[in-house]
Amino acid sequence: MNLKQQMAIAMMAALTGVMGVVPSIPIGPVPITIQSIAPMLAGGILGAKRGAASMMLFLLLVACSVPLLSGGRGGVGHLFGPTGGYLFGWILVAFLVGCYVTYAKRVNVWKLMAVNIIVGMFILYGCGALYLSQVTATSISEALMLNVAFIPGDTAKAVLAAFIAVRVRHALGEGNVEKVIAEKRSA
Repeated sequence: MNLKQQMAIAMMAALTGVMGVVPSIPIGPVPITIQSIAPMLAGGILGAKRGAASMMLFLLLVACSVPLLSGGRGGVGHLFGPTGGYLFGWILVAFLVGCYVTYAKRVNVWKLMAVNIIVGMFILYGCGALYLSQVTATSISEALMLNVAFIPGDTAKAVLAAFIAVRVRHALGEGNVEKVIAEKRSA
């Protein structure tokens, strides 16, 4: 991995941390935050490996008690509390969204929006609900029902992330960050 790729990973982790400055809306054990857009952006802009790496770096910093989570929270306790499944799910979401943009012949807003909704929302809800049900000793169906409050905002985030990722990818070149990076490396 070259320096530019490492910087892109670090910048996405930093951007995720900056999103933590926006106050969260506490609605139960899992608050509504703007940070849940980050894994969709990471995967959509950086691709599978680098997108997942940026979310891993972010969670590593949180584990080291850097207060990057919404509301200035940080520490291992937050990773293994009620929100832990969602936070660790960010790695999977960034990877899966990144797989789409890495292997698609052409990335367009509508397809990326669908991937963000299917992967960025519903797979994340599954990861979060499974973990939440274990931590809070509730049934999986009750934990899944808690996600209903997130659907409107997360749908808006999925749409916004698709538009931003496609614009950034097109600004970098032919819409494929991996090709642009490979071409610049060989030049």
